[in-house]
Amino acid sequence: MHDCLALHGYPVSNYFNAAHAALIEKGAAFTVVPTRAAQDEAFLAQSAMGKIPFLRTAEGCIAETVAILEYIEDAVPGVALYPADAFGRARARQVINIVQLYVEAPLRSLFPGVFMGGENQPETIAAVRPVIDRALRALSHLVTPAPYLMGAQLSHADLFAFYTFDVGERVMRFTYDASLIDGVPGLTDWFAAMAARSSTHAVLADFHPAFAAYLRDKGAAWREPEPKETAHA
Repeated sequence: MHDCLALHGYPVSNYFNAAHAALIEKGAAFTVVPTRAAQDEAFLAQSAMGKIPFLRTAEGCIAETVAILEYIEDAVPGVALYPADAFGRARARQVINIVQLYVEAPLRSLFPGVFMGGENQPETIAAVRPVIDRALRALSHLVTPAPYLMGAQLSHADLFAFYTFDVGERVMRFTYDASLIDGVPGLTDWFAAMAARSSTHAVLADFHPAFAAYLRDKGAAWREPEPKETAHA
């Protein structure tokens, strides 16, 4: 049932990128279908909230990234991306929940003034920061990268957190001149290890040009850092 998977979405989306990376890490046979979110009835028949990503399977479409990750884990053979024991799996899902609800969602409320050519209100900026600080404190209690968030093996928690933090770090630095990654012990080395994975290289190869075009189109306040020049002997 997993031999005709098609991931629909847009590589600027950290949610799309987490699902894309999971399919790569699983070694799944899949295609990517460039798709933007919509609210017409034809789109809603595939993604009920009109959002991306959604995954087309032989049995129908699944939307919502966490549900997509669960489907990939259950339906696609390959390396396990959750711990083998029930407690470990629950802890990984707990980490995903905290990252989604208390890091990604609050920071997303600041996207207009960072990425979309809009302006963030001072009260919004003030309200988001304590939520992020509390989430980072919680993650400090839950993860000790060794080298991955749940221990020696890569998990969906790593993939979900990496793509959230990759975009979120930009928002934190622009808005607060602060770092998400520095906020949790061990995350600097973890982030570097994740960035070095071949799946990350593949996903970010799509992300970077799409994100650059998005920022230009929106007249975004955020400017991507200039690539570092490689020293020549």
